[in-house]
Amino acid sequence: MSDPSAGGKTDLNTRWAADRTLWAADRTFIAWLRTAISMIGFGTGLGKAGDVLTEQGLESDPLHGLQLVGVAIVVLGVLGLLGALIQDFRISRRLTGAGYGRVEPTPLAQVMGVLVMVIGVLGAIVIFR
Repeated sequence: MSDPSAGGKTDLNTRWAADRTLWAADRTFIAWLRTAISMIGFGTGLGKAGDVLTEQGLESDPLHGLQLVGVAIVVLGVLGLLGALIQDFRISRRLTGAGYGRVEPTPLAQVMGVLVMVIGVLGAIVIFR
């Protein structure tokens, strides 16, 4: 509801506030996405380094040591990304329900987040291959 003396300025300010909230949620999600990509890459690399050490006979049990730490880092990255996706969907749904939806029908960051989660799960599988 706008103030008649403001000439509709309150509605415009509310729309801008909703846009700023969506943009802040996008920036936060993209930061989580960037962190998850780093964790998945580092964890996969660490796990494969453990494979090399096991092949060289420098590490006796592949389920302990670098492989386990690598998988743990990959899983943390995937879980962090899952939490960020859930939070981003909740914010979008809450603002859309109030009439302040996104301009684009499918946000690219959310699609990329799902794809990175799939890659993370595959990365954890590759470590124990």
